[in-house]
Amino acid sequence: MKRLFIIIFLFNCFFCFAQKNGFVLDSKNTPIESVEVLFADQNIVTQTDASGKFSFEIELPNNTYLNFYKEGYASKLVKYKNDEELRIVLEKLHVSLDEVGVSESYSDLGNTKLTNIEKKSLKDVFLNYNSMLGSISQLSGVDMISSGLGIQKVIVRGFSGMRVVTYLNGMQINNQQWANDHGIGFTDLGLGEVELIKGSSALKYGAEAIGGLLFFNDLPFISSEELKGYVATKFDNSSYLSSSQFGLKLKKQNFYFNLYGQYSISSDYRLPNSTYLFNSRFNQNAIKFSIAHRHKNLQNVFRYQYHHEKPGIPAHAHVDPADVDIYDITSSSLDLSDGYRLLTPYQLVNNNLFTFKSTYLTNDLKLSLHIGHFINNLQEFDKWTRPAFDLTINQTQLSPNVRYKVDDFIFNLGSQLSILDNKNNQDERLTPDASSLNFGPYVTIDYEGNNFGFNYGMRYDYKSIISEDNYSNTDYDNQFSNTSFSSGIYFDLADHILRLSYSGAYRAPHFSELFSEGVHHGTNRYELGNENLNIEFSNQIDFKYQWSNEHFGIVFNPFLQIIYDFISIIPTDSFANNYRVYDYIQYDNVDMKGFEMNLHYHPHQLHNLHLEQSYSFLQANNNDSEFGLALVPANSIKTKVLFDFNDYKNLVKYKLDYFSIYHTYKFSQENFAEYEELTEAYDLINLLLGLKINQKINCSIGINNLLNKEYTPHISRIRGVAGGIPDPGRSFNINLKYEF
Repeated sequence: MKRLFIIIFLFNCFFCFAQKNGFVLDSKNTPIESVEVLFADQNIVTQTDASGKFSFEIELPNNTYLNFYKEGYASKLVKYKNDEELRIVLEKLHVSLDEVGVSESYSDLGNTKLTNIEKKSLKDVFLNYNSMLGSISQLSGVDMISSGLGIQKVIVRGFSGMRVVTYLNGMQINNQQWANDHGIGFTDLGLGEVELIKGSSALKYGAEAIGGLLFFNDLPFISSEELKGYVATKFDNSSYLSSSQFGLKLKKQNFYFNLYGQYSISSDYRLPNSTYLFNSRFNQNAIKFSIAHRHKNLQNVFRYQYHHEKPGIPAHAHVDPADVDIYDITSSSLDLSDGYRLLTPYQLVNNNLFTFKSTYLTNDLKLSLHIGHFINNLQEFDKWTRPAFDLTINQTQLSPNVRYKVDDFIFNLGSQLSILDNKNNQDERLTPDASSLNFGPYVTIDYEGNNFGFNYGMRYDYKSIISEDNYSNTDYDNQFSNTSFSSGIYFDLADHILRLSYSGAYRAPHFSELFSEGVHHGTNRYELGNENLNIEFSNQIDFKYQWSNEHFGIVFNPFLQIIYDFISIIPTDSFANNYRVYDYIQYDNVDMKGFEMNLHYHPHQLHNLHLEQSYSFLQANNNDSEFGLALVPANSIKTKVLFDFNDYKNLVKYKLDYFSIYHTYKFSQENFAEYEELTEAYDLINLLLGLKINQKINCSIGINNLLNKEYTPHISRIRGVAGGIPDPGRSFNINLKYEF
């Protein structure tokens, strides 16, 4: 009873709520309309009206965060105080570097002041991009492995797969991350933003993210009781892609509802020489539902998402990829009457995600409990109606957390418990039946001063892997454990921001790395695991400098990361079932070093013109060999020129909204693995024209690969087939979105 009394006392002794109105003004005291005001701790948003007024129809506790955002203004993070009048002043922003962390914001990952978090808005991805990951890959240091639009995976500073951990609404997504022929497992449907942490400093969400963390968040709930929603559709002529989405938002008293749906279908994509890559087609559909309930200081949120996709496996000819003739895997024409039908080989993927999050807020205390369950079923079909293998992953995750504020200090104490079960549904299998248990308690301390701050955290992880599969003759029982840490310090000196972090993390080997034995049709190879693999350990140092004024901004971010006992898969001279055998091995150590730099220039005479440029340079060294590492992206320069027409009435009357040119230059990749070849330099130009038909209808028209360049990225999943299969040639797309 004594313990119960203490808990109740902590829940209530600091509690003081009040519904609050406020105003948002510019530096000239003029009201600003349509500013998004986000109650970050509970993911609820409202907007200012024509008078700049906003109000939350909910009670707000002291010392919680409000995010104020409107395009063209510097976003602001405010710590709410009940006894203060909320009159927020936003500065006009000509130079925008929000996506590289200049503006302040707060989320479950932390305060951007303290943690090197890069953000990318996803709410307009469907309208402006062919794919979500294509949008994310515009960030510096980020690339994408792909084979057309059907199968795509993110690379962060040369790392991919299991070294880049993906979270969706607080739940880790293990969508067969061990292979590059498996996509991310969901689309942009209902997503609001993605937060990216590069390297191994994402302590709160698992030590295994030694390459980086992608944290996807849904669009927030609305605070008004007026029904909101949208319908959208797009078409791309290079693969005859057709995709449609809808979304609905509603609030009734203390209940909040979000509902989204999507259906997409695509045929084979067209190469620059006007032929089509056979079986690069796909189809997918998804539905997402969220419901939240608030009562005073307590919020409960339940979310469900179903994702179904059928991607074809292109460039597959049942022989060693080097022996494939490109004429055997391409066609000169496409019959649309039959061009959407999936042909073997292909994958069939079904994902079901259930999450529940309960949050209790007082003035200085936040208690949260996250429960998630993820079901992934993957089937690969080769020649027969019966799948070549049929694999189901069941994953359950429990994550409690306590956040407590004392003056300028924030203490986080929590843990993660994850149980993962890998189950074959038929006798033929690539990996055996296996299970793992992961447990990781952690503690972090943040200090937020006006011009100075620091953070430090430690995490202990225990992982148990068991496989007792009589069919595969596998008997394995092993445990891995280690301690991870992360530390950082920042200085905010007028317009200059300096941030330095140092972190260490580890990754235990995956089922596939330990136990694989058989043909993996998606990768066109025979894979052999290694039960003697040890853990990988990473040390990283990361420095970031930011400066901006009214017309110019710069971000400079050098880094060094060393990984000991690095796990890799390499080809051998052996063959099995007509496929080349690939073995999992371990290098003593590798290092990743380089820098990223972002520039934004806004000419004084042309307030509507924005020039953005990012540089990504990476040197990957395998210290066990004279060669480099496999699938490391080439260095790049990305340039974006954007012109908006908001101040040009003669042009606006013709519905013109903005026009952008996006140019990517990829250097030649001369530092490659022993079994890879040099990749020549290339450049690409994409165009995008935005039209605002009226207040509710937006349209965009785009051209990708304007010059119809024939190129094959070094990190292409099908680069090793037929001497390298090019990415899609020139394509035209049109996108429409109606909001109500």
